[in-house]
Amino acid sequence: MASRSIAWEISAQTVPDAFERYVYGMADFYEVSGVSDHDRRHFFNKTRTTATDSGAIGYGLSVRQTLSRSPATLRRSDVDGLNLSVSRAAMVGDADGRSVRAAPGAVQLRDLSLPASSRIERIDLTALIAPRAVVPACLLGREAHGAVIAPDAPGARLLTAHLTSLDELAASLTDDEVEAAMQALLLVAARMTGFEVRLAPSEVAALQRSVRRQAKGFIETRLAAGEATITNDDVAKAAGVSRTSLYRAFDEEGGVNRYIQDRRLHHARRALRQRSGAAPTIADIAYAYGFASPSHFSRQFRAHFGYSPSEVEPLSPPRDVSMSDGPIRHEVLVQWLKSLPDAADVA
Repeated sequence: MASRSIAWEISAQTVPDAFERYVYGMADFYEVSGVSDHDRRHFFNKTRTTATDSGAIGYGLSVRQTLSRSPATLRRSDVDGLNLSVSRAAMVGDADGRSVRAAPGAVQLRDLSLPASSRIERIDLTALIAPRAVVPACLLGREAHGAVIAPDAPGARLLTAHLTSLDELAASLTDDEVEAAMQALLLVAARMTGFEVRLAPSEVAALQRSVRRQAKGFIETRLAAGEATITNDDVAKAAGVSRTSLYRAFDEEGGVNRYIQDRRLHHARRALRQRSGAAPTIADIAYAYGFASPSHFSRQFRAHFGYSPSEVEPLSPPRDVSMSDGPIRHEVLVQWLKSLPDAADVA
């Protein structure tokens, strides 16, 4: 089927039986209980969802409640697969007899074929629901059912970033892009949960692309902010992986240190192009982008670009040309395109 994005909002202020409608609409998915009289009188629910053959991604906001999949729900429910979610409120519950607690921001897994109950202080969560056929086997079954990744764990940060971004962008992506993003998210989850899993070469490549994308985005943000000191530990933490996994992800690019150095040189070259006269000096730019000395910068610059920093001419229009209007300066566009990281990893 083609992807379909829908959003709806209901509240007791506009619909007197809003709570009853909500309970009825959820009946084949979750049983709703534990809603106070006050929250029933002031009930509200906001939801947005994008659904494809590979699953559904969405966000929900509502009052405090308990959501359960009892044996009776399982018998009548056609929903099966994996529920991977991030709740911004605390949760306590049960996963097929195992007590579960999750702090705000934790990543949670639920096998929808098994009983579960969750008491959530406030529904404020983003979730991916994927059919069983497309979910890595290690994320299903009793071992994974009820698993929680703590919010301060690197894996939780990476999964939350992917999940949130996909939810926000899904409505504007093509069907193939949504499905590819969902598959990538599941592969990341399979690795980050720590369960034993053997990935096919294509799956490993997809996971490494995801790591590179997160790492490169972090590196670009730091350099753009003028923060030239970037350690491998910083990058690994931002990407939500160990240093070993980070190194493997950048093997084909000559290593993460080589990549950071190349990006420093590109940003320094851009700074040289944007100078006004001789200010800032080449030495100033060298130190600003983390090079030990102007001579070290010059050697690295020449080795990378084939010419010295002093040969880079600032970009300035002829005196008789006004840049206040008229067509785009194509040279600026060309330099910008050349300065971008690998499009295959950051697009």
